[in-house]
This record gives sequence, C-alpha cells and structure tokens, in this order.
Amino acid sequence: MFFPFMPAHALEVKDVRFGIHEDKTRIVLDMDQAADFQSFVLSDPYRLVVDLPRFTWSVKNFTANDEAGILAVRQGALKPGVSRIVFDLSRSMSIRSAFVLPAKGQKGDRLVIDIARIGVDEFKQFKGQIHGNLDINNPPNNAGQSYSNKSKSKANAAVKNDYKPLVVIDPGHGGVDPGAVGKEAGLLEKDVVLKLALSLRDALVKSGRYRVKMTRSTDVFISLRGRVKFARDAGADLFVSIHADSIGNKKVRGASVYTLSEKASDKQTAALAARENKADLIAGIDLSVEDQDVVNILVDLARRDTMNQSKFFAGKLATVLPKEGVRTLEHTHRYAGFAVLKAPDIPSVLVEAGFMSNKNEARMLNTETYRNKVVSGLKRGINAYFDQVQKNQRE
Repeated sequence: MFFPFMPAHALEVKDVRFGIHEDKTRIVLDMDQAADFQSFVLSDPYRLVVDLPRFTWSVKNFTANDEAGILAVRQGALKPGVSRIVFDLSRSMSIRSAFVLPAKGQKGDRLVIDIARIGVDEFKQFKGQIHGNLDINNPPNNAGQSYSNKSKSKANAAVKNDYKPLVVIDPGHGGVDPGAVGKEAGLLEKDVVLKLALSLRDALVKSGRYRVKMTRSTDVFISLRGRVKFARDAGADLFVSIHADSIGNKKVRGASVYTLSEKASDKQTAALAARENKADLIAGIDLSVEDQDVVNILVDLARRDTMNQSKFFAGKLATVLPKEGVRTLEHTHRYAGFAVLKAPDIPSVLVEAGFMSNKNEARMLNTETYRNKVVSGLKRGINAYFDQVQKNQRE
C-alpha cells in the first residue's frame, strides 16, 4: 500500500541487534535519530510490535535467532506518518522494559527493548499493554520533533481518563531465599506471599482500572536491587512489596505497612529491615557494595514528593485493612530502611501481611479465605490512593 505522506527528515532504522542474557533478550534498533515509539506483544501467533514515526529501513542481512526467540522480522507502512516493525516470536514473551538511548560518544541513537519468556497463562496480562509514548493517531512531522515532546506526551497521557496506572507487585523472597519459615510444617514465606500477590494481581486486573506487573510470578530469586530496577524500568506508578515475616515473640500477630526512612520507627523494625536487606547475600550479592547507581538512589531519597505519596498510600492501607477483617499491629504504619523501597521516583510500600512466627496467623495466611481479606484491603487502599491522584490532576 502506498501512502503519499512522507515526513521531512525521515527516521532511518540502520540495524537490528540481539543480546542474549540469562533472564532476558535485548533487542537494539540502531537509528539515525531519537524517536518516540510504542511497543506491545500479541498472540496467535506470538509477535512483538514496534511502531515508529515513518522510517526508511536500511537493515541488511537480518538473521533469525531461535535462541533469542526471534523467528523473523517484517516492516512496512502502517498509516500516514507511522511505520511498523513486527518480530515473530517462537514463544510467549513479555516486554520487561523499553526505552530510547540518545546518541553519546561513538554510539548513535538506539531503541532498546528487553523481552523475557513467560508462561502462556501469565501472557494474558501483558498482551496489548503499550510501552512508549508515540501517538499513532497524531504522528509527528519528523522523528526529532516527536522525541523532544516526549515528556509533554507522557504528562498529557497521565491526565487522560482512559489512562491505566501501572502497579508493580513484588512478592518477597523466592528461589534459594525462602524467607520466614512458618510453624506449620513446610510453610514458607515465599510461597504464602506469592499466592497473595497473584490474587492481588488478578483482582486489580479484573477491576479494569490498572495495568499490573509482577517482579516474580514463580518461585525464583530476584535481588533487591533487581526488584527496584524492574519497577523503574517498567515505569511503575506504584510499587507494593508483600511479605510475611517472623519475630522472636511468637505471640505477636497483625499486619503492618512500611514506608522508607533511614531511621527505623523502633528496634523491632530496625532488626526486621536489617534482616530483609541481607537477603541478597543468599545468592552472593552484597547490597552494601553495589555500584554507583545504588549510591545515587540513596542520595535521591530526599525527594520529598515521592516519600510523601508513599506515606499517604500507607495511611490509606492502615485505615482500610481492618475494615476488611485484617488484624493489624497497633502502630500499623511504620518506617524502616528497606532496600526494596528505595526507588526515588515511585511511591512504594512494603506490606507485612502477618507473622509466620505466630502459628495461628501463619495458618490463616495459608487459607484463601483470609488471603482474600488481605487482598480486598490492599485493593481498596490502592483505589483510594489513585482516586486522590486523579483528583489532584484534575485540580
């Protein structure tokens, strides 16, 4: 099909490269200038779709890469001002992150898309979720104009009534890190919180109000820094980490909600944070010697707006959880230096759903009936938080 419209200074896609990593495949599109994009995955058959401002295709000698899960690539005009690239996939995969890297030094402009293999059932929640800011109904006159308007496009999208906030749910522990061990034989924190997280994901998706991603949906180990990075790469609007810890006093029971503070609210909380922050050592990763990115995150903790939003959300949860029949600690909202809460630009909370060290509470957390009460409280708090966010945007 021929379209007479051709934008000035048309974008050029010069090459497509693949990088195969243990947990993902990285697709890199080398371009002659930065450009907005939109990308998503589809099924029947499995495909990765990338839309860009109208471009010229200069890629030569493209080779399918079965190890990367890429069978073939097709490209062509989609509509006036917009071109489409389709990667045929050999299996169900999701987009983990997608971003533009502007030219720097000897490296030119690049579009980077990380994809990872997921289960067929899990694929349903990712199908059609859009990454990127390109508005294909109002394409730019040239690629450079599109990219320079990126921040404005994102800001405008945030206040649209049909915008669905992205909630990242983080089930604690996993894999070689079992977390707390319950008094019931074989009952592990990593399994209990995964069930909770999956139920919360299903409830949020069913509501139709949110997009949802999980740092893990199976029994795998993910570093604390990896969980933060996942949320930031995904562009999360809210981060909820779910745990169910243990304590020396077996009589203590009740849920609590934590937000970030370098000074813990009490000795019990300080000990809890110290224990959680050492979880990475199980897989040989010492958070205390991580690279400059983590140091920068610690410096950025002073960003008052994000922390205030986290506190507001935690307050909502502390109010609504008891109303759903969830027992809470006396001071439900607490403060600690949890490493997993250190995303500087994402409102984040850590929810301790209860104590595995309390035999009765551990048994309750292992029942669907009680988990549903916790999920109802979390969902109600999330709704209240975003109701306020949307209200603020309209004012």
